[in-house]
Amino acid sequence: MKLVAVSVVKNEADIIEAFVRHTHALVDHHLIFDHASTDGTRQILAELAREGLSLSLFIDDDLGNLQQQRSNHLTHLACADHRADWVLPLDADEILVTADRAALERELAGCPAGRPLRLPLINYYPTAVDNAAEGNPVRRLRHRARVPLRTPKVFVPRDLAGDPAVSAGKGSHALYRSGQALPDHPASAESWLAHFSLRSPVQQILRVVTAELQKLGRGRAHAGLDVHYRLGFQLLAENPDRFFATVYQPPENLQLLPVPYLGGPLRHSGKSAEPARLARALLPFLEQLARSHGELSDLVSPKSAATASAGQIRQLDVATISALAPDSPPFQGITPLAGWEAEEGPFPEAFLPRFHWGTAPESRFLIPPGPPHKAMLEIEALSYAEGQVLTVLLNKTVVRQVPFPRVNQKESVRLPLALEAGENQLVLRYQTSLETPADPRRLAVIFLTLRVVPQ
Repeated sequence: MKLVAVSVVKNEADIIEAFVRHTHALVDHHLIFDHASTDGTRQILAELAREGLSLSLFIDDDLGNLQQQRSNHLTHLACADHRADWVLPLDADEILVTADRAALERELAGCPAGRPLRLPLINYYPTAVDNAAEGNPVRRLRHRARVPLRTPKVFVPRDLAGDPAVSAGKGSHALYRSGQALPDHPASAESWLAHFSLRSPVQQILRVVTAELQKLGRGRAHAGLDVHYRLGFQLLAENPDRFFATVYQPPENLQLLPVPYLGGPLRHSGKSAEPARLARALLPFLEQLARSHGELSDLVSPKSAATASAGQIRQLDVATISALAPDSPPFQGITPLAGWEAEEGPFPEAFLPRFHWGTAPESRFLIPPGPPHKAMLEIEALSYAEGQVLTVLLNKTVVRQVPFPRVNQKESVRLPLALEAGENQLVLRYQTSLETPADPRRLAVIFLTLRVVPQ
């Protein structure tokens, strides 16, 4: 049985060597497309090829988000040029867990003819008890989530890999023919994929910053793609402590189950190079982005510094200055009555620190009684529902409508409130919500902050 792995990678220098060495112990050949890495990933791959590992490297100059097209192309090459009996699409952060090559072959041989093999993905997380001196993240990260992700991964048999009418959807979570998902076969409990998408603060910064800046820099060509990175980018820019609070997970919430690493020792990478990797990866990208912006600025508004207007100096008002002050506790000055879920998180996959869901049709709160006074309502919130609009009412009077123009983008709102004597009722009404079979709640808005602060 001939097994060929295919991978599309970008800026994975901290894990690429461990990934390739481990995978090499299980497959006959590895086809790897490097998508313009700038952090040393490509150089590490070249060193591994020079060592004699059985791998082929591919590149192109297209800047588009074409990951799945490239993966499908490599899948067809694995079948046509390398006569693969099975093609294993793997990302650089996916480590195949199986006893050995013989066990993997038995797993694949037990799959019914004409069906892909479905393997669960299980997230591994960094914790404060990890061995910081261990440069191999597959050995350093030993704690995993207790349940798999909802999205599995499929391995592709030769008859499907060679069929031009069959292609994998984004992430290779399923195979499709003429837009219809093909049935698959579940792997046994002995085979699964350890998912190391979150490995360190440096890796998380690099992942979030490059993804969001690429999205912004490519305009309409990138519309609708990678929307889930927006919140992480905002948190990192506005409140790094809140961002980093989502990186390290409490080990007591996880399951201790180290991955049996099958590769040899690392020779070309290590954890000590992490800060240097961040600079090496980001600076060429940021320079390219700045140059492109400068060229566009010259075309749109070709003014020199000497002829440009000096503008007008403005004094910041009290409300703006207050908004720049250090955070108070994120939830205070309110008593929930309805439409307010218990605290959840952190959820590192979504870059979410601790938060509350507001559920449709509305969330209702009491503001504790007191004499008439002025207060400030402070909200930080986002929505996964398209076209969401939040209507704020105080004592049945509409104060403001807040639209959410972009899914997963955090909106910050500060509204002055004139509170009456006694109790005041605050209502947050939602225009739309999401319901799924996995979660029947009418989920409308995620609140990172909701507080009423006396002025």
